[in-house]
Amino acid sequence: MTLTMQPYQYMKINEIVYNLVHQYQSVNDLSTVAALQELAAEEIHETVPGDYPEIDQLLTNIMDRRLRHRATEKMVQELKPFVTPFVAPNKKQIAQVFRKTKKLTLPDLTVVDWRDYTFFAWNDIATQRKYILYYEDEQLLGLVGDVSSPVVKGYCAICHHEENVSMFLALNKRRGDGRYTKKGNYICVDSLQCNRNLHERAYFDEFVTTIKKQ
Repeated sequence: MTLTMQPYQYMKINEIVYNLVHQYQSVNDLSTVAALQELAAEEIHETVPGDYPEIDQLLTNIMDRRLRHRATEKMVQELKPFVTPFVAPNKKQIAQVFRKTKKLTLPDLTVVDWRDYTFFAWNDIATQRKYILYYEDEQLLGLVGDVSSPVVKGYCAICHHEENVSMFLALNKRRGDGRYTKKGNYICVDSLQCNRNLHERAYFDEFVTTIKKQ
């Protein structure tokens, strides 16, 4: 089989390797180190199930206790060509998703490495809004919401990490009576960092479900 992985799987492997190398710098007991190595190997195999020579090579490389972060960054980077990128939408497709927005301001899409994204989002500073794009059953969908000005250190509802977050308030239309209600939660201000911290697609799906829940 040819190795393929989703962005969130790649990001999780990156964190597993980073944490292991960090432990190398503080743990001297050989039995403890061996246990940490075994745990890291198990987590990587759970993240990308199957038998792949690229993963086996990575595991062989990271068992060296002398490793430091700079070297392992290059090792993990060698897996990036196997990442399935977020399908890059064009401006027309994005405008269709957010068709109710009269003046939609887009980021520069030409500089985006789509392999970094499980979802794609950007902030419109002028309107204090955040736009979120994602795929569900291969259909491009979106969320738009107001973001609060205060940025605080807190728990992100998407990536489940502590980061600089702000309140995201999405406007939803209730069924039946036609009234609108705002659904919100704290999420990362920096959406690229949020994607780097996102290691389970289910976390993002849970966030979307919560926001859309009537």
